[in-house]
Amino acid sequence: MSRSSNHAAKSGAEKKKAGLAHKQQTDASSSEPQGKTKDETSRRNSAVASGKLHELHTEEKNFDLLIDGVPYIIRSVPFLFNEEWRFRISVNGDEGHVFTWDSEAKMLRAIDDEASTLPVGLEEAISDKLQRY
Repeated sequence: MSRSSNHAAKSGAEKKKAGLAHKQQTDASSSEPQGKTKDETSRRNSAVASGKLHELHTEEKNFDLLIDGVPYIIRSVPFLFNEEWRFRISVNGDEGHVFTWDSEAKMLRAIDDEASTLPVGLEEAISDKLQRY
């Protein structure tokens, strides 16, 4: 075999070997069970949060807050939802907002549809107060 045909034969053999290795790798990965990838946002209310919430109160609490010169009367009623502590927070006698632990922010956050109506400072003050009880 001439030098150029020897080189071509090597290249072909190397390509075939590389193709076979790739095929084996793909075949192996498709036949082996793959672990599901977890959505990181799904961990926001995970067991880590439950541990933190056990430190929080689990009885109804009533307290007053003064935020930016505005008085608020707060009523907090904890409840379990899917083995997770949540809080129905009533502000000045309204129907209430649902708060749950956000492990990324390391605080309680309002998660109901009307949560956007709460001033940010009030949401943070409620979270701080409930964590200090």
